[in-house]
Amino acid sequence: MALKKEFIEWACSLSGCDGGNPYAEIWLCGIEWGGGDKSYYENLPQEISKGAYTPSGLYDWKDSLNYQYGIKVAKLIAVIKGKDIGTYRQFAERCNGSEIFKMNLYPIAFRNTDDALWKKYGLDKITGFEEKHLFKTWCFLNRFPAVSKLAKQKKPKVIICTGLSYITDFFVCFASGIGTETPINTGTIPPNRTQTSNQYSRRFYWAKLCNGTALFVIPFFSGQYGLNSDHLIQEMGKIIKNTIT
Repeated sequence: MALKKEFIEWACSLSGCDGGNPYAEIWLCGIEWGGGDKSYYENLPQEISKGAYTPSGLYDWKDSLNYQYGIKVAKLIAVIKGKDIGTYRQFAERCNGSEIFKMNLYPIAFRNTDDALWKKYGLDKITGFEEKHLFKTWCFLNRFPAVSKLAKQKKPKVIICTGLSYITDFFVCFASGIGTETPINTGTIPPNRTQTSNQYSRRFYWAKLCNGTALFVIPFFSGQYGLNSDHLIQEMGKIIKNTIT
């Protein structure tokens, strides 16, 4: 059965994105929206039927500061902008929402990345893909080129991607239609053994794309191996700042 035109338009647009300014110097990319409840999946077919989706032109800093993820985003961006990490809230409150563009690789929300949730919530019937990995493969071939085209046109200074285990997805999404000037480099944030949250180094990856954009793949902001302290977020922010200035 052929995919509906509306689904293709929806999936190859900026569906699943938090919004912000596509012309911003900083793009931030996650894997997929967290959450997703019964009403979300009930309303999803109607959203898909509308075709191409355009997110808000402004990032909602005020709302994001109600969540740990949003707080850590504010801390990282503040450091990249040359601010002290301790002033992240004041920094975010002065922002108007045009400073970043926040998006996700995949457009459908889930509470976690367990593939079993695909059929549990009836996504096989909603999308036409029997299994989640088939949908993700389709996104590699169809959604990612559309995103890569946008990145090539807008030329942000940096695209920051969160989730090391998705490094292949991130580089295929953003670099496949652009190419890289450099190899994919590895870097580490050294341990600070005075802090229990930073007893070992954190690894990240980056490359310079041929359009001048620096693409970083960094750890999640949470979890035992994530950027789970102000020290780690600050060091990561400094590295990104020094790379793009």
